[in-house]
Amino acid sequence: MDATATRYDEMLNQLTREAFAAPEVQEFYEVRLTPRRAQIIAQQFSLFVRGRRSAWAYLIARCPHMEVKKELLEHETEEMLFDPRCGSDHYTLWVRHGEAVGLTADEVHHARPLPTTRAAIAGWSWLAFNLGWLEGLGGVAVLERVNLDPIIPGGAHQTRAQERWMTDLGLSEEQLPNFRLHREADTDHKGQTMDLLANYATTEVQWEGILDAARQSLEFWQVFLGGVGRAMEAVD
Repeated sequence: MDATATRYDEMLNQLTREAFAAPEVQEFYEVRLTPRRAQIIAQQFSLFVRGRRSAWAYLIARCPHMEVKKELLEHETEEMLFDPRCGSDHYTLWVRHGEAVGLTADEVHHARPLPTTRAAIAGWSWLAFNLGWLEGLGGVAVLERVNLDPIIPGGAHQTRAQERWMTDLGLSEEQLPNFRLHREADTDHKGQTMDLLANYATTEVQWEGILDAARQSLEFWQVFLGGVGRAMEAVD
C-alpha cells in the first residue's frame, strides 16, 4: 500500500477501536451469559450474518470492475456456500451455536429480528446500495476489523465472545467453531478488501468518503450490539 492508503488504514483501525469504547458496546460485553441470553445472541447474529449478504450482493452488482466482482464473489462463496476453514458456510456455524445452548435449527432459522437488528441490517444495505461502490465497500467491509485482535486492545469481538461462552456457559472451543473461524477468515478478508480500496481509491475525497461510510457502519454495529445487550438484560 502507498502512504495514503496506509494512513487511512490506520484511521479505519482507530474508528474500530472507538466503536469498542462506545457505552452500548461495553455494556454488551459486560452482561453475564445464561443459556437464554446466549440464545438471543445466536438468533440475532444468525440474522446479522444473513442480512449482511444483501449488502455484499449490492456491492457486487454495482461495482463496474469485473476483477473486483470476482474477488467479492469469492468472499461471498465462503460466507454462503463453503469455507474450507470450517467445512461449511458461515451461517451454519451460528445454527451450531444455537444448538449448543438449546435451540433447534428451526428456531434459529425463524428468529424474529429485534427492531435494532432490523435497523442495522437496513443501514448496511443502504450504504452498499446508495453510496458509490468504493465508499460502500469501505463501509460494509470495515466490520471485518471488529474481529481482529491486533487492532483491538484487550481482544476483538470473536475473542471476547469465545471467552464469555466458555466461561459463563461451560462450553468447549470445539462447540463454538464460529469464533475461531472468524478470527482467521476476517484477517484474510480485511487484507483482501483493503487491497481493493488501496487499488481503486485515488483521491483524498474518495478516502474521506470511505472513512465516513465506515463511521456510519460502525454506528450501525453499536446499534445492533446495544439492542442485543438490552434484550439479554431483560431475561434471566
